[in-house]
Amino acid sequence: MNLQEKNDNKETVLFSDQISFHEKENDQNTVETDKTSFENNKKHTTENQNLKEQLKAKEQQLNNHVNAIDTSNASIEFDLDGKILSVNKNFLEIMGYNEVDLLGKHHRLLVDPAYSQSNAYQLFWSNLKKGIYQKDEFIRVAKDGKLIWLLGSYNPILDILGKPYKILKLATDITLSKNQFLQLAVQAQEKEKRASELAIANKELAFQNEEKEKRAAELIIANKELKFQNEQKEQRAKELIIANKELAIQSKEKEKRAAELVIANKELKFQNEQKEQRAKELIIANKELAIQSKEKEKRAAELIIANKKLAAENILKEKRKVEKQKRAAELIVKNRELAYQEKRSKELTLAYDELKKAQEELESFSYSVSHDLRAPIRAINGYTQILIEDHIDLIDEDGKNMFNAIIKNSNKMGVLIDDLLAFSKLGRKQVSSININMTALVNGVISDIAIEKDENNPIFELDELAPSNGDPSLIKQVWVNLISNAIKYSKHKPETRIKITSASKNNKIIYSIKDWGAGFDMAYYDKLFGVFQRLHSQEEFSGTGIGLAIVQKIVNRHHGTVWAESKLDEGAKFYFSLPDIKH
Repeated sequence: MNLQEKNDNKETVLFSDQISFHEKENDQNTVETDKTSFENNKKHTTENQNLKEQLKAKEQQLNNHVNAIDTSNASIEFDLDGKILSVNKNFLEIMGYNEVDLLGKHHRLLVDPAYSQSNAYQLFWSNLKKGIYQKDEFIRVAKDGKLIWLLGSYNPILDILGKPYKILKLATDITLSKNQFLQLAVQAQEKEKRASELAIANKELAFQNEEKEKRAAELIIANKELKFQNEQKEQRAKELIIANKELAIQSKEKEKRAAELVIANKELKFQNEQKEQRAKELIIANKELAIQSKEKEKRAAELIIANKKLAAENILKEKRKVEKQKRAAELIVKNRELAYQEKRSKELTLAYDELKKAQEELESFSYSVSHDLRAPIRAINGYTQILIEDHIDLIDEDGKNMFNAIIKNSNKMGVLIDDLLAFSKLGRKQVSSININMTALVNGVISDIAIEKDENNPIFELDELAPSNGDPSLIKQVWVNLISNAIKYSKHKPETRIKITSASKNNKIIYSIKDWGAGFDMAYYDKLFGVFQRLHSQEEFSGTGIGLAIVQKIVNRHHGTVWAESKLDEGAKFYFSLPDIKH
């Protein structure tokens, strides 16, 4: 059974207990209501009021019910998609929210995340959209984390055609009664537990009494046995006296035997000394024999080495002869390979020169086209501005909108040309390579970046970044583009948080910048670093689509790589690598 099923089972048990509890309350309320109705019927035995007075009473009663609901109940309105339209003061006080926290947010904000992804949740909203009334008793987590029990209903509001167009939820805070009910249940369980423990203790006490009686009977028998044993001990004491006398006689015999044993030991000691002297003489003889054996082994080993040396010299002569023949053959093959490599080297040099020339021509062409386009764009923008300023009275509203569109698009074209010029200049710029203090460089970029008024003030988590080799001005442009993108694509989030780290791997320093913004779909990853390729609309996020292409070109010219990971609406993480100064 998984966690979700366990939670569902727990909710089912709790819900059943709640129903039983409220049924008891409803029965009690019914009895009290019946008593009140009976007393009212007795007091008003005569029906003297006319129809008009009854109607006024009912209208007053209806007004009282409406006021009572708004005063004592929490209410909240949703549209058919589940977005919150309005909330009353009672709901905000119960849950600890304010209107800004809830208005425009989805209903799933108020429910358990696992339940919001379940089929039951989808069926619940499907029934509401069909106009089906829903009633439930549920537990919610307030803004401060406190658990709140609510008894409420979801009421579809119908339009004049009888179709639901919004949902009204009415709820009552039953947390106090629910907690009291749960506390009473726990107390009842504790009482039952104490009662069962008391019954067990009584049984144990009765068993102990029986054991005491049994021990008393055993004690009487033990006393009789002890008396018998004392009598036996006295008899054994008498026997022990006789045994001690016998032992004294045996001790005298042992002393006599010990004196004889001392004489025998002295004789044995003399014999051992004679044996030790013979052993020492034998050891000296063995050592002399071992020295002679070693000398013989040494002479034999020297003879074997001499034979092996002679055989090795003969084998070495044969190997050198074969090796000379083999080297001659390898030299012929290498000469042929060298001639082929020289030919390939010349071909590659010619191809590289042609490729470099084509690249320079392409960059020159891009620069010339971009530079030549600037003048016509400025002319379009200037003439349009003159028409608006000098002939404003002759232009209707549609004409003004068209002229404004021309100015807007010409300005956008100018920005695109500037970015294209910057991109083409990267191919001609000479790349220097010095040691870069990356932490200081990134701190400078963060302080230089201007934040728009409608954007959140970003929160930066900046680790101590490893230094690397590269062109400081170009690497600074990489950080400017990546940090600006992270801020731009997080502007629709309630908080803009950016984390920058570094790590060393395979003689490279890998830098990363992570945000929790709009993100992108990895299915379109192949377009991410293309010139003028955009994965978001201009209306949603401004830009020309050339910033990441510039980043890729700069990193490639530093013999590094750039890549990214992302999930839509969950943020993105960009990486780029540079040479490690230790290698």
